[in-house]
Amino acid sequence: MQTFDQYSQFLRAAVADEESLQLGESLQGMAAPIETLVGLLRQPDPDANAVAQHLLGLMEVARQHGALVQALGGDWHRFYEFNAHAKTLAHFRTRVALWAREAAESHQRLPVLSEFELAAWRVLGAGALLLDVYEQSAQRAQDAAASRSPFVWRLRRAWRRFLTVLHWGP
Repeated sequence: MQTFDQYSQFLRAAVADEESLQLGESLQGMAAPIETLVGLLRQPDPDANAVAQHLLGLMEVARQHGALVQALGGDWHRFYEFNAHAKTLAHFRTRVALWAREAAESHQRLPVLSEFELAAWRVLGAGALLLDVYEQSAQRAQDAAASRSPFVWRLRRAWRRFLTVLHWGP
């Protein structure tokens, strides 16, 4: 690093990488209880109390994930995918709460497997899309910063001169 600006960009990139890592781990943390619930719902005669308990656990994991998403830096909030994931997550949390209540009540109605899987794939997919869009944006910003560095600029200028001398360039 030759300038304070480059140092600042390095620190921002390090923070962004940490946030990306945290978001990815949080999505993985949501996927595990979802997989457990899918396994329970696929059983021939699932135990409604066990399903209700796992749904309550998933609600807590989804709540923690939502808090992490809202705490992400401002760079995340500028993407359409951020709002899409936040809305999908809010809808998912509402559905999980409803399913948990229905499973715990006397009539012990369990969520339909296909509905649960669809809601789960939506929330995890929206999160993965947000993570991918953010990381691609961060990579483009790093590439642009590298192309503005004095060394790269001098190298490109020298390359253009070389091509001009060989009559291959402008």
